Amino acid sequence: MNVNGKQYRTIWLKEPGTVEIINQAALPFRFETLELRTVEDVRRAIKDMYVRGAGLIGAAAAFGMYLAALEAAQYAAQGSFEADLRAAAAILKNTRPTASNLAWAVDRMLAVLTGGAKTAAQIREAALEEAQAIADEDAEFGRKIGLHGLEIIRAIAEKKRRIPGADETVHILTHCNAGWLAFVDYGSALSPVYAAFDRGVKVHVWVDETRPRNQGASLTAWELDRHGVSYDLIPDNAGGHLLQRGMADLVITGADRVTRRGDAANKIGTYLKAAAAKENGVPFYVALPSSTFDFDMADGVAEIPIEERDASEVRYITGMTDKGSLETVRICPEAAPARNFGFDVTPARYITALITDRGICGASEAGILALYPERAAGSKKVGEGYVKYGAEHTYPAPAEAVPAEDAPHWDALNDARTTLHRLGLVGLTPQGVGFGNVSVRVRGEEFLISGTATGAARTLGPHEYCLVRSFDPAANRVVTFGPVKASSESMTHGAIYRAAPAVRCVIHVHSRPIFDGMLRDRYPATPAEVEYGTPEMAAAVEACVRAGGADAGVIVLTGHDEGVLSYGPSVGAALKLIEALYDKYC
Repeated sequence: MNVNGKQYRTIWLKEPGTVEIINQAALPFRFETLELRTVEDVRRAIKDMYVRGAGLIGAAAAFGMYLAALEAAQYAAQGSFEADLRAAAAILKNTRPTASNLAWAVDRMLAVLTGGAKTAAQIREAALEEAQAIADEDAEFGRKIGLHGLEIIRAIAEKKRRIPGADETVHILTHCNAGWLAFVDYGSALSPVYAAFDRGVKVHVWVDETRPRNQGASLTAWELDRHGVSYDLIPDNAGGHLLQRGMADLVITGADRVTRRGDAANKIGTYLKAAAAKENGVPFYVALPSSTFDFDMADGVAEIPIEERDASEVRYITGMTDKGSLETVRICPEAAPARNFGFDVTPARYITALITDRGICGASEAGILALYPERAAGSKKVGEGYVKYGAEHTYPAPAEAVPAEDAPHWDALNDARTTLHRLGLVGLTPQGVGFGNVSVRVRGEEFLISGTATGAARTLGPHEYCLVRSFDPAANRVVTFGPVKASSESMTHGAIYRAAPAVRCVIHVHSRPIFDGMLRDRYPATPAEVEYGTPEMAAAVEACVRAGGADAGVIVLTGHDEGVLSYGPSVGAALKLIEALYDKYC
């Protein structure tokens, strides 16, 4: 983020043993940075909210463990090193109980720093490397959230432009601060706003003040102002009025913890905005990085711990006088008791969708696991939308080139995928599960395929494709590389490329009219008992291709409801086969 002509992250390593942060407690009245040199410095910074926001808390805790390693490493010979690290971990975890990123980051650091014989120098190096990796990943998560959420804002803008005389500006209501100040960079809820603004989409933000600490007034307004985004600061209780009067097109908030079923904990007052949005038919989105999911929790209302902070935050308020001095004043009777609940939980049924770094999904267990199939381990039949095979996946470094950029015919493939999305043959089910995918052969049996659960996006970028390097139906395993994991039908695509060396493109779509019509007209079909995403499905499709003996064709996947495949010697040939079926049956 640019501040006074200089690029900043919210946290960074200044020099070995010194971590520097932006002091958010001083904003918006003055911009200053603070140096953290000990675990106690980090504990105080998190507890007193010099740093705050789910992603930033996690990154700060990671750097706190780095500082702990520096403090403890000198005692490694006496056998107290691991004990010191675990004590530091406990101190950091106890600072803020609601945000899941904090414990996630601390546990990740512990896994790297404990167990196994390492010298003190190796431990220090590993601690810094892992803490920096967590910070870099958090920034990259925010960037990707912005790209996915951009499509939602852009779609609303395009719809408004088609209405004669309509206001083309997309009006967004947000609560608390989930911008770049809440993360290492970019943010969650505000990242799509910045992405849209930077691409010329007209946006305006309604900024809740967010009592009692006023993060909206002090931080969100400060951020938007510096980025040049149009906004208006409003009282917290004005949100329902705006939604009722049609003055907000959508709501986007962040989250501090999201359960595997989609319940979301966020700053107190979020639940009321979600309920008002539901009542008035306004979409309500929650934006979050992967690190904010808590797959061990199911019922957010019953299970998520809610932090209760000092009552003084309710009873007193700090601001700047007309004379330029900061003053804290009491706003209630001197003896008034107060309670200060920091967060509330929005049930999944109030959430239109979740915007994550991996894509957009429904706020449901099915929708979430479609993006995070590795969390469905132990379930043999996990349902539509999930990757059912074992995957050896490698994520590239953020700066590394995406395989799609060098793959032959990628532009044609992506254009075809956009056409299929426009026709409704690729997309997102009402339950939040993505459907449909496209692939193109790269070399030999390697192929590029659209990533898992990318169906919601109108267009895809190179960062949403994955390279399948090898596949083994007998072992039910694929080896993949890319910013996202491979789509669920990768094994089936691979089977076609193996069966017909002349095939260059495979397309998988969903359509009830096409599916029913093909079955009725007896097109090549897989057996009804063969299930979606299994080695048996890959084998059945391969058998259909070999029986056809051609380098182009279509197959109806009888055991995969509404599923249809086409393949051909070029992207255009495979697309024409699907378009012909669409013209015939739709």
